[in-house]
Amino acid sequence: MSLLDLIDQSLIGRADTPAIDVETGGQRTQFSFGDLESRSNGWAQWLAQQGIAPGDRVAFLLGNRIEIIDLWLACVKRGAICVPINVLYTAREIAHIVADAEPSLVITTAARLAELPEGTVAWDVDVVQAAIVPAARRARHVVRASAGTPLALVYTSGTTGASKGAVLTHGNFAANALALNSCWAMEASDRLLCALPLFHVHGLGNALHGWLLSGCHLFLVERFESTRAQAWFTQYAPTVFFGVPTMYV
Repeated sequence: MSLLDLIDQSLIGRADTPAIDVETGGQRTQFSFGDLESRSNGWAQWLAQQGIAPGDRVAFLLGNRIEIIDLWLACVKRGAICVPINVLYTAREIAHIVADAEPSLVITTAARLAELPEGTVAWDVDVVQAAIVPAARRARHVVRASAGTPLALVYTSGTTGASKGAVLTHGNFAANALALNSCWAMEASDRLLCALPLFHVHGLGNALHGWLLSGCHLFLVERFESTRAQAWFTQYAPTVFFGVPTMYV
């Protein structure tokens, strides 16, 4: 079983259901599960056009935005290995991950392209999104994976030395999400507020897959802001929230 077998219950089975509200620059945009299926198909085709083959590594250096989800699902479908990079990292720390992971390409913003090591194949996320035409998004081409197929190379915090890449498989993410949904009894009627960064395994492994497996609604914000938290909880009324100690303090 691959992770896609589980999340297809939402991408395909709940195609017309509102899936996510994304807040970017103070504006909120809503997407259905079908929209995510279509958008990620477009990203998967774009990766194929760039020569990305199963097992190749694709990195992203992005704050929370819908394109992270598009790219993640595209890697699931394409059989590529996703490498999240912490947006708080300095150029030196970014260079370490790029040198160690050796990604075939990096997706980031125009503002951060100059922070990548010289010679890195990198794309502006907005340029890529603009290049993916709607007609191309509809076709799905899936490279079948098993539970043991690598899906992500997630780097440790580096508190005791240089960050080390941990290989996580389709089965790792699937087992984690199944256990989480079972223990927390998450279901389609839930509402999940996600302020965790999706470049971190807490947001990527728990929030993202808890949402996709349960089929609930997700409200994704760019970053946690304590001055806005009360309004988020009051207006969105989430039933599920993932946080870290600093947020609660």
